[in-house]
This record gives sequence, C-alpha cells and structure tokens, in this order.
Amino acid sequence: MSSSSMEPAWNYRPGPDIAFDAPAGLRAAQKLAKAAALSAVAAARAGISERDVEEIVHDYFRQHGADGIWTITNVGLGENTRVCFPTQGPSDKTAQERDVLMVDVHPITADGSWGDCTRCAVIGDYPEATQALHDLERIHYETIALCRPGMPASELFGLSHERLTQEGFILLDLLGNIGHSLTAGAAYTHGFIDAGNATPMWGAWAIEPFAQRGEVAVKVEDLVWFGRDGCEIL
Repeated sequence: MSSSSMEPAWNYRPGPDIAFDAPAGLRAAQKLAKAAALSAVAAARAGISERDVEEIVHDYFRQHGADGIWTITNVGLGENTRVCFPTQGPSDKTAQERDVLMVDVHPITADGSWGDCTRCAVIGDYPEATQALHDLERIHYETIALCRPGMPASELFGLSHERLTQEGFILLDLLGNIGHSLTAGAAYTHGFIDAGNATPMWGAWAIEPFAQRGEVAVKVEDLVWFGRDGCEIL
C-alpha cells in the first residue's frame, strides 16, 4: 500500500483541550433530567405537596434507570419558590389555587454522568406569574443564544443580569450567580457564572437564572455545552 493512499484517523486542529461535541453520557443524563422535571411540573395542581412532587421525580428516576441524585431535589411552592438551595428540601406545604411550582432535579446515570434541570409551572389563573415565567424563559434563551466557546463566565452573567434588571427582575440566587460548571462527578469545579468569575467557559455549564418580579419567583435551567466549534443546549 502506498503512503499516499492512507488517511489519518485523527485530523489534528489546534485549539482548546475540549471536545467538539458533548459526551454521550452527559446527553443522556440531561435528557433524563429534563424529562423528570417535565413529569413533575405536569402534575402541578392545587393541593399537591412539595413532597408529592419530589416523589414523582424520584419515581421517574427509578423507572428510567437513574443511579441516584448528586444533590437534593429542590421543590418549591408559594414563598418556598424564593429559595432554591441544597439546605432547603421539600416540605409538606401544598399548592394553593393560584401558585407557582418550581422543580430542580439532579440525576446521576449508571455511567456516572450528572444532569441538572429546573422547570416551573403556574397553577390556576395567575396572569402575573404566567407573564413572569414567560419573560424569564425568553431572557434565558436569548442569553443562551449569545454564548460563545471560551467566553468569560462573568461576561455571560453580565449579559443575563442586564436583561433581567431591564425587565424588572431581582436576582434571587443566594450566591449571586446564574449558574455553574458541571462535570461527571463534580459541580462548581470551575466556579459560578457570576460577576467576579473570569474563567473561560469550556465543557458543560448549567445556566439557571432565578429571579423575582413583584411577588412572583421563577427559575429555569438548562445545560449548555461549550465546545471547540460552538455552543449547544443539551
């Protein structure tokens, strides 16, 4: 065989030490997280308790092969939607006729990959909450559209925070961020998406604006892969 007929299997291109595409395990973990969160908010109704919602999430994980959770399942109703933190687990609080349900889920799959997703649902005729959730989701996805591989975390925070402030939202995160890095087996390794973190964003980052407008607190969260060629929402 002549040397001219052989093509290398790996076409080297200079650049950061990061894959072009998200790992298959991460994709599967995030698919599971999103499906579990959606199953929980689909059950939103007056009278359901935070513990009921937690059980819906955990049942979904068990039925779909999850190996566990890497931090607690956060569930909030009413004033409990204003805190989303690992120290505040679900309570016996039940949903009112007009309410907001927030669910933040964190599965581990059999191969050790981690997922992270938050979804909200409005219960009853609650136009202020419906509009707040719509506006936050729009700002969230407009911000994700501005993601660039390797951009500083602080820059992304600024883009999101400016939009939130312009539309009357107050950031609720207790640590003052809109997200964090995520890898298999570890969160926060590269810090948070906040005003003081200039870390270049490569790999998986959870983007999760959590904010209040008026009396309504809402949150949405997705994973974004910052690859060598571009960014992709998982």
